[in-house]
Amino acid sequence: MKYLFRFVCVISLSLFLVGCTEKADTFTFTGKIERITGTTALVLVEEGDIQGSEVEVNLSVNTEDTFLVGDRIEVGYDGSVMESAPLQIKTLSVQFAEE
Repeated sequence: MKYLFRFVCVISLSLFLVGCTEKADTFTFTGKIERITGTTALVLVEEGDIQGSEVEVNLSVNTEDTFLVGDRIEVGYDGSVMESAPLQIKTLSVQFAEE
């Protein structure tokens, strides 16, 4: 009986942990860089999964490209948005937008 209880506990814990490790979705938007300060860019949203006009984007997640004011970029983020002015996100990816 004791072993059955342990077995049920281990299986229940395993199923719980598997459910908690579900991969999060990535949301995207496209916009134009209006200003760059250090590794942060102020991006004017043109289209995508975010509601708002200006978003702070962390450019340091892409170490291969150099971004300039006026560039159109595609930004991937985790879906959470901090309601501030400008909006703030957790940047997951940044790349040049396709023309």
